[in-house]
Amino acid sequence: MREFAEEPVLEQSVEDVIKAAQFAPTARDNRAVEFIVVRDQAIKDRLSEAAGQDFVQKAPIILVLASDANKSVLPEFDLALATGFAMIQASELQLGTVWKNIPAGVQANKVREILQIPDNFKFINLLPLGYPLNEPLQHTEAEFEKSKIHYETWTGPKKC
Repeated sequence: MREFAEEPVLEQSVEDVIKAAQFAPTARDNRAVEFIVVRDQAIKDRLSEAAGQDFVQKAPIILVLASDANKSVLPEFDLALATGFAMIQASELQLGTVWKNIPAGVQANKVREILQIPDNFKFINLLPLGYPLNEPLQHTEAEFEKSKIHYETWTGPKKC
C-alpha cells in the first residue's frame, strides 16, 4: 500500500489505531511504547527524504512508534508487535498502511533528529497511514500454502 487518497484521516481512527498498538503485548508488560503522529507536510517531506521513499510524504499521516529502552528488555520485539496490531486495526478501519523499515545508522539518526526522539528510545519503522487510493488486492485461498505447516516436529506429518 503505497498510494494514498487525499482524504483526511479522522482523529478517532488515528486514536483507534494507536489504542490497538498500545494494547499489544510487551515484554514483562512494560508498556514502554509511545507514539508520534505526524501530519505536518514539511516534516513528512523530511522523513520521506530520510527514508529514501517518496510514498512516505504522500500519506496523510505518519505514525512513529518508539519504545523506551530503559523500560523494555526487548524494545524491537515490542515495537514489531505493536506495529502489527496497528496495521491490523488500520485495515479494519479501511485504512491502508505500509511498514517502512528504518535501519539503525544514518537513516535512524536522521529520523531521530527530525522528530527529536530522545536517545533512550528505539524505533524500527515509519508507518504511513491513510485511505488507499485504489482498492487493495485481497488475498485468495489459492495463496494459502498448507505445505508450510509442520505438525509436532519439522519433519512430522503434514496433516494433523
